Amino acid sequence: MKKGFLLIAATVLLTAGCSASSTPSGNDTKAETPAKWVLDSKHQPLPPEFKQLSAKTQETYVMAAQDPDALAAVPCYCGCYESDGHTSNLDCFVDKMGPNKEVLAWDPMGTG
Repeated sequence: MKKGFLLIAATVLLTAGCSASSTPSGNDTKAETPAKWVLDSKHQPLPPEFKQLSAKTQETYVMAAQDPDALAAVPCYCGCYESDGHTSNLDCFVDKMGPNKEVLAWDPMGTG
């Protein structure tokens, strides 16, 4: 059951990471991140320029911080390995992770 959830979560994040758009569409404008997607204090806050992204894109970054193991298990197929050396989908969102799985630096690749 847990593996199924992780697979679904990883698939959603992979899709969002490779197709996230910094241009809001429809009603998903520069909204605040919903309360359920608040970063733990152990993580580096999202950069100020990320506040201009859609709520869905911001949510995806928070999800990456909350469950890095799920994203680390998903290979990235968008070609960022050649340009940035990414080895998993986690690398599209997190540039540097600390020893306690805290985000120390964010990667802008997932912004589109």
